[in-house]
Order: sequence, then C-alpha cells, then structure tokens
Amino acid sequence: MSKKVVKGKEPAKQSKPVVDIKLTEDEIKDCKEAFDLFDLDSSGTIDPKEVQAALNSLGRDQSPTIFRLLAGIEELGAEIDFDSFLGHVNDRLGNRESKEGVQRILDLFDAEGTGHITLKALTRVARELGESMTEEELAHALERISSLGSPELTFEDFYKVMTKKVYG
Repeated sequence: MSKKVVKGKEPAKQSKPVVDIKLTEDEIKDCKEAFDLFDLDSSGTIDPKEVQAALNSLGRDQSPTIFRLLAGIEELGAEIDFDSFLGHVNDRLGNRESKEGVQRILDLFDAEGTGHITLKALTRVARELGESMTEEELAHALERISSLGSPELTFEDFYKVMTKKVYG
C-alpha cells in the first residue's frame, strides 16, 4: 500500500504533552538562566552530556542540591529544549501544594537523610544558591517557624511554610 500524498498539505505535527508548570515567574527565569549556561552554542537545545560535564566541574560535594534536581535529565534524549528542561525541573520539584511535592523539595535540602531541614542543610543550600544570609540569620529564621524550638524544621513545619499556612 502506498500513502496518498495531497499537495499543499503537510502531515500534522505531533505536539508535546501539556505540562502543568507549578513554578513562579522568578523560578522560570532562573531555569532559563541555568538552561542558557548549559546551552554553550546558543542553539536553543542542550545535550545531557554537556549538562553532566558542567555539573561534574561544579563538584558533587559543592552542589548536591543541583545534582539531585537535575538527576535523570539524560532520559529526555539527546537534544533537550527549554520546555523539556523546564518540565523536568517542574516534575522534580513536584506540586508544592501536595504533601508528596513538598516532600520532594525537602529531600533536595536533606542530603544527610535526617528527614528534617537542619541548619547545616539550609546553610549549604543557601550558599549553593548564592544567598548572603549569615548562619546566625538562617538559624533565627528556622527557630521562628520550627515546632521543635530549634534551628531545624520537621516535614510538617516545612509543609506549613511551603503552603503558606505559617508566616513565622
């Protein structure tokens, strides 16, 4: 059987699945800046091998949060466009209104596997993200919202903050 070709008509392009992005405008902007850092040739796509090479140059000990956030990016294929990259980051972070999504975010902080956000973990993530708060300021912020009365957040404390059910 031969396919019938109709002049002037192109086959319908398959569209990408629609992803419900739960990131803020600032987070999307940050993702675009990160994507552009990986897109060395300004082609609008990145190669997972280039991402891995860039991450390895950062050093796993220096940025474990970033490593966990971008884990599995190679599964997107050889040429990753910004929408796919954004979808991957969105999926890794999850829905910040659900307990499962908030748990995913807590896991990004919790490199030690304590189930809590410790002052040490918050300080590490703050430094990775270029935050200039002192350790004392971070400790004070944690103490204000911690149900433990210490510079450490339980999952429930973190969930309340993430869903804006507590304002410290």
